Amino acid sequence: MTDEATNARMERLLDVQEITEVLYRYAAAVDRLDADRLATCFHPDATDDHGLFAGPVDEFVPWVMGHVGAWVSTQHDITNPLVDVRGDRATSECHWNGWYRYHDGDGASDELHCGRYVDRFERRDGVWRIAHRTCVTDWSRALGSTRMPIQHRLAGRRDQHDLSYHSWDLELGYRVDAST
Repeated sequence: MTDEATNARMERLLDVQEITEVLYRYAAAVDRLDADRLATCFHPDATDDHGLFAGPVDEFVPWVMGHVGAWVSTQHDITNPLVDVRGDRATSECHWNGWYRYHDGDGASDELHCGRYVDRFERRDGVWRIAHRTCVTDWSRALGSTRMPIQHRLAGRRDQHDLSYHSWDLELGYRVDAST
């Protein structure tokens, strides 16, 4: 293999990795209710179609913060990213699993929603971001009441006090209080 062919393959791998990191950052931003971090996943003129919402990203970000913020907690898992890079444009399809917890009259109840993000990415000024996203929901399931206590576990937070924002601050024996 020539150096030129090897370099082209390496560039493609880097492009795919950068795009995949945007997909992961999106999920983390939604779960932490971090609007600023979420906005970094999109170009300023991007559009999003989530079914319940379709429009420009500057309207989508506050909409999704309110929509997801109504839940007690969420966890979005991104899997199986398939990325096709062509110059400064790319498409991707990835699967998402969304776990949602809310409080009802009987305690906490959970729902599981699963689907795919079908995205068009563009690299502008050397940075890959989403230019258009379509969210496809393939199936949903209400899981009902859950009464598993978590008071003796280190609980996640839905803001920038979550442990994930402080991982570089950790030292052996140091523990972030994620419960307050």
